[in-house]
Amino acid sequence: MADLKVLLRALARWARAVAWSALAAASVPALAANESADKARETLVKAAFLHKFASFVEWPAEAFARADSPLRIGVMGDDQVWQDLTELARDRDRDGRPVVAVRLKPGDAVTGFHILYVRTSSAAKMLELLPHVPEGVLTVADSDGAHPRGSVMSFFIEDGRVRFGISLESATRQRLRMSARLLAVARNIQGSVGLPALLVQGMLPLLR
Repeated sequence: MADLKVLLRALARWARAVAWSALAAASVPALAANESADKARETLVKAAFLHKFASFVEWPAEAFARADSPLRIGVMGDDQVWQDLTELARDRDRDGRPVVAVRLKPGDAVTGFHILYVRTSSAAKMLELLPHVPEGVLTVADSDGAHPRGSVMSFFIEDGRVRFGISLESATRQRLRMSARLLAVARNIQGSVGLPALLVQGMLPLLR
């Protein structure tokens, strides 16, 4: 049993490292290593992840009217991420769907989106907004703190890199199914998930 636990931990580290490298490398070009470039890279990484998350999430059947309906991403509180996402979406679709990035201001309606990214330094404002998000929306919070209650995903910085967490409870409430490959590279997962099952489901696609 001890040997099995050691093996599972090793496999988990390997799967996480491989999947993270593949997900990040496929999305983000390299930038110069200085403070200004690091900040630019941070917003670009977030924009790239927002664009790419859609390939690892299953929405309710009624979320898209047609197979080529646009993927609509709302961005609130971070104009640079919105600009980077707009540039990425200009030349790249997502699984055959055009991507539309919409800049939102506080107080704007949060309906009509498939992904909603919100950045705020106020946890209270985040908690006030999230209950108004309708079902079927992948919420991604960025509040410089703990994973906001009610958000499906959240960005945070760890060791100078953009990481993300996932709340399975919030995903279920939003009627979203998160791919095992996405769970395999999430830094934090809130909710119950069996490690052996996650490893098997998450690693098989990587080994094909």
